[in-house]
Amino acid sequence: MRRWTKEDFLYLTELLIERDCPLFLHPSFRRGLDRTQNLFANQIVREAQGNVAYRSVDFDIAQMEDAAFWERIDGTKYSDLIEENAAQAMLKMAERFHLIN
Repeated sequence: MRRWTKEDFLYLTELLIERDCPLFLHPSFRRGLDRTQNLFANQIVREAQGNVAYRSVDFDIAQMEDAAFWERIDGTKYSDLIEENAAQAMLKMAERFHLIN
């Protein structure tokens, strides 16, 4: 019998998210999981959402005007997640350089 890896679950979850299938978020599915499995599912969903979001805006920006760039970012249904992740990354960088406490 094949054992599923984290990457297998991640790939499956990404496919479901891209097809707007909320299986992993559905209460009847989550009730079938214990606490540890729910925590694992949370991790997988969070990572998969990030991967799908960033793939939705994977484009070359070298020759792109600022307005076109932001229009493309705002045009994805994942713009809130992308902006939140960018803000978190900037805060981590600021902490690393001791710009904030």
